Amino acid sequence: MKMLIIVLSIFCLSAIVAWGEPFLDDFDRADNDELGEDWSTQIDGTITVKIADNEALISGAQGTDWQRSGLFRTIEDETKIYFDFLANDNFNIHVRIDDTATGAYIDLYASPGGSFSYASSPDGGWPGWTPTGGAGMLPGQYNTIGIEKDEDDFIFYLNDKEISVIENKNLENITKVLIASDTAAGTVGSLHIDNVIIGDAEDGTQKSVAPAGKLAIRWGELKQL
Repeated sequence: MKMLIIVLSIFCLSAIVAWGEPFLDDFDRADNDELGEDWSTQIDGTITVKIADNEALISGAQGTDWQRSGLFRTIEDETKIYFDFLANDNFNIHVRIDDTATGAYIDLYASPGGSFSYASSPDGGWPGWTPTGGAGMLPGQYNTIGIEKDEDDFIFYLNDKEISVIENKNLENITKVLIASDTAAGTVGSLHIDNVIIGDAEDGTQKSVAPAGKLAIRWGELKQL
């Protein structure tokens, strides 16, 4: 009986540790047309989504106006997502979080070097764009987007600075996340994605995945793009 209790205790502790860990992906693996790590992709035109130079690279020619191309995954009841991106080409940046139970979603969008707007839908319908206000992204450099649920609403962070409170109309838990680009048909461009964090970091704070403690601004300097 004592041995059984010890075994069950170890199992329960392991489960708690596993459930408490965030999902982290720095894409630091060999170039590949498959992203791995349970990511799925959606594409339009000749756009591809692949691992290139230790990033997720979205690139090619847009086929249809404003169709999204990018990477997505299903997750379980999360309330935070962070990632780095470089939008120094012709493709816009989008991040959409969904609650598949309620149909609600929040979509955050900006053109390269521009300011952000969001759409918050209670049921999957299109609510229109609302400007977030605040500063735009740093052009030509890696930027970090953060979205965190805070009581009833969500907070949008850009480069560790709170930019806007996003009105939450019915999104209880994030069960799907899409990071994508779009633009007008015929546009050729690219979008670089890196250092995805979904959930709580181990010390309760969010930071770039690797190298630890370096902000997206430093990534831009290190990668010399």
